[in-house]
Amino acid sequence: MAMTGKLWAMMSTMEVDRQDRTYKAKMWVFLIMLIALVADRFLYPKGGIGPLLGMLFTGLVFSGVLYGYLMKKVARDFKKQILPVLVQDIEPSLSYIVDSGIDIDEFNEPGLFQNPDRYTGKDLIVGSVGRTEVKFSLVHAEEKRSGRTTDSDGRTTSETKYATIFSGLFFIADFNKRFVGRTLVKPDRFNLFSQLFGSLVILEDSAFNNMFTVNSTDQLEARYILTPSLMEKFKTLYTKVGSFQACFIHGRLFMAIEMPQDFFEPTLTRSLADSQQLKKISDHLHLITEIVEDLGLNVRNWGAKTGT
Repeated sequence: MAMTGKLWAMMSTMEVDRQDRTYKAKMWVFLIMLIALVADRFLYPKGGIGPLLGMLFTGLVFSGVLYGYLMKKVARDFKKQILPVLVQDIEPSLSYIVDSGIDIDEFNEPGLFQNPDRYTGKDLIVGSVGRTEVKFSLVHAEEKRSGRTTDSDGRTTSETKYATIFSGLFFIADFNKRFVGRTLVKPDRFNLFSQLFGSLVILEDSAFNNMFTVNSTDQLEARYILTPSLMEKFKTLYTKVGSFQACFIHGRLFMAIEMPQDFFEPTLTRSLADSQQLKKISDHLHLITEIVEDLGLNVRNWGAKTGT
């Protein structure tokens, strides 16, 4: 998109702040590394490469934390001031909500993943694209794993770790056909969790079957939903956005697409006054909103299906 005068003014102001914070970060990095070197000479007067590397590593860790803290405000200002404008430019009926995300109940609704023990959502966008109501945001879901470890002295301790279940974009849209069951589409060939939600569906498109595994509570309904046209669209979308999972349930399409958590953020090591920064975010937004057209969701076809 072209950078308007208003956007240019806002981005220029943010760029001044970014440069100021970058300068402060560099000064703090220099100071922290100097302190690390002095501390190494004081604590380890006999020298040695091991202690020196340890102190420098500690200094780098503190520097990284400080840099992230200083730049966090720049990223947040971009989201609060610029992203709403970009979203409106793409589709006026869409709204961006910076501090919200898909809630955990909607994330759990389709059963694409096991219920997470730790969950966050951000960058919520809601509204409609054409005739289709949509909602999407970035989410990060984790499960808790507990175990016991034994050290070299035979002492056993318990520990708890969190493993990522899914990190990416969660997309929800009204589907343009009526159905009552649940149809799950996953890219993996075998998934025990999927088998709990219906039987395996083998479709007529062998290429599609090689890319996705389909399970459904209703074999006929799965074929009613996954028409040859939609299977082609799914294959094309896979090449466009990468790995994704989908579920048709409760009259809606749920999709989980692997995306980085900074998908809607500028590159903070580059000038914010660079028009390519806006283009990158705008392209990312288009990539997601175009799913509606890519899958033909605006084509309303309320078929007279038995039981619907």
